[in-house]
Amino acid sequence: MLVLMKDRGESSTSKPLRAARSAVHDDRFAALARSGYVTSGVLHMILGWLTAIVALGGSADADHTGALQAVAARPFGVAGLVLAGAACALLGLWMLGRALFGREKVTGRLKNAGTTAVYLTIAVTILRYALGARSSSAESTQSLSAELMKNPAGSALLIGVGVAILVVAGYHIYKGLSRRFPKDLHTLPNSPIRLVTTILGTAGYIAKGLVLASLGLLFVVATVQNDPNDSRGLDGALQSVRDQPYGPWWLLALAAGLVLYGAYQVLRARFDTMR
Repeated sequence: MLVLMKDRGESSTSKPLRAARSAVHDDRFAALARSGYVTSGVLHMILGWLTAIVALGGSADADHTGALQAVAARPFGVAGLVLAGAACALLGLWMLGRALFGREKVTGRLKNAGTTAVYLTIAVTILRYALGARSSSAESTQSLSAELMKNPAGSALLIGVGVAILVVAGYHIYKGLSRRFPKDLHTLPNSPIRLVTTILGTAGYIAKGLVLASLGLLFVVATVQNDPNDSRGLDGALQSVRDQPYGPWWLLALAAGLVLYGAYQVLRARFDTMR
């Protein structure tokens, strides 16, 4: 009897694990998860458009809040945000399954785990906004920074966040310059599609890396100077770039790069090596 109960317990426990393993290699689940790349691409293109507005002296929230607001203002925009959040959640869950049960080596699994965190965070952010959360990311960042700067441990944490963002920025720039991103894709045919994908990926990864580098530097400098007003998130970082000599032109170049990165993400939904 005890043996039978043990076997039943192990069987009931292993069923979810078997289901998770099979989902990782399910083409239908992978096809749905790819829509998360489309969502990411569209949001980056909107962010590029908002960045261009800031570069030209206009008023816009050039961060994820501004991008979500632009979508929500359209007809059926809230419904679109719900679908976008669900798409990112599916991609995050698929990456989680790949991190746990995929065929990659340890480094590949760690990368997938990081991607899981990114897309699940995006999903939560989009869904919270769709359900009514309307807090400004710049104000939230300033408030949190002010609290953390009140003690040395908090300041050290903020500097650590800035350094981590700089590391991620460096990885994006390296991935663009070295053209390592095609490893994420199926072998592309020698056609205009391959050329376009290479151009989009190279310019897009470099541009996103430079945007993240601006954000990371802003965190570090603001913390060293003990000025939480300078920790205004991505929108604050881009406005700081605009205020520099030739800043508007530099910002327009970054805006174009973000649009190209968004287009690359949309193409990635078609050619990513998800299997």
